[in-house]
Order: sequence, then structure tokens, then C-alpha cells
Amino acid sequence: MDFKHIIWDFDGTLFDVYPHAARAFQIVLKREYGVMENVLEIEEQMRISMHRAYSYYKEKYELDHDFFKTFEEYRDIYENQNITPYNNTFMLCKFIYEQGAMNYLLTDRNRTAVSVLQKHGFYELFEDCVTSEDCPFQSPSADGLVFLLEKNKIDKHDALYIGDKEEDLQAARTAGVRFCFFTEDVNHKANNADYTVQNFSDLYYIINSSLSTRKD
Repeated sequence: MDFKHIIWDFDGTLFDVYPHAARAFQIVLKREYGVMENVLEIEEQMRISMHRAYSYYKEKYELDHDFFKTFEEYRDIYENQNITPYNNTFMLCKFIYEQGAMNYLLTDRNRTAVSVLQKHGFYELFEDCVTSEDCPFQSPSADGLVFLLEKNKIDKHDALYIGDKEEDLQAARTAGVRFCFFTEDVNHKANNADYTVQNFSDLYYIINSSLSTRKD
């Protein structure tokens, strides 16, 4: 193992966004359509996939484009005020940076993700941030991951991609990049993931072992 480039997903990996995204969705749905959905059920859908959640509620309530536009605008404001990074993510990103390896962000969010990194002191620790406004391919996808690799001239064998969804895993597998699956559910393990962790202290030991091997 020789990880020189660590690629991070944003939602549900670096930052604990789903409770806040679900609450924002619930508020806008009540305001625009007059219905009250259970926020925990919305969050459960989002944790599987944001695209799945969108499709599910779009079909259930015949939501239009204006609804999702309003939600995204409100979500940006609401999350920016409330979301926090997962425990030890900042410590781990700083450690990677100080060891001479590089952090990258790959997200289907717009550039507001960069603003959140700046707000919480992460931005200086990242070599590059690829958002929906930078990449012609949807993320998570193998095309989006390959776009980041080629843009930064990264050898895929030197990279580790960290995400919290099966979609992230499939993107990594197709792109030929090793993958670490992050989940808060101790009973959930992604098939074919190179690593599965429930906290970032565990990931620290994996990456530290790789960096130590590189120095030897």
C-alpha cells in the first residue's frame, strides 16, 4: 500500500450533512406543498442516495423543477449554518497534508462545498476541489473520478477514494482506484471495498501505515 493521494467525498464522509439536508427538505416540502414527511425517513432515503431520495419524493408528490431549485438554495443556507465535520476528519486531513501526501475533494455539490471547507479550516489542506461546476461528469461516477485523476496527473495506483455510498464504491471499482467505505452502521459493510471503517481514527491507522511504508 502506498497512498499518496486521498480523494474525499463531501456528503456523509467529510461532513455530517444528512440530518440537516433532510430537515431542509422537510421544511421546503411543507412550505411549498403543504405536506409533512417524517424527517428520519427522508434522511434514510438520502443516506442511500440523494438521487434516490429526489426520485422517490418527486414521484410521490409530483415535485417540479422549481421545488428542487428552492430546496437546493435553502439547503445551502441551512447546512452552511448547521453542518459540522465528522470527528477526526480535520485531524486526518491535516496529518495527510503534513506528511507530504495530498487531499482532494470530489463532490456533486456546487462551489458551496468549498465555502464550507474554508469556514471550517479545511481548504488549505486540499490540493484540489472538484465540484459540479468544475466537472463535466456527474459525481459519484467513474467518469468524475477519472476526470479528477487526469486533471491532477494522479496515478490511480497511488490513490485512495473515501466515500459513504455504494455508488462511490462502484465508481472506484470502475476507475481502478482503491476504496474505503465509511459507515456509521457497524453492521453495514460494502462488498468489495478495500477497507470499511466506522470512524476516522481507524482510517488514520490505515493511512499512517501506508505513509510509513512509503518512507521506508
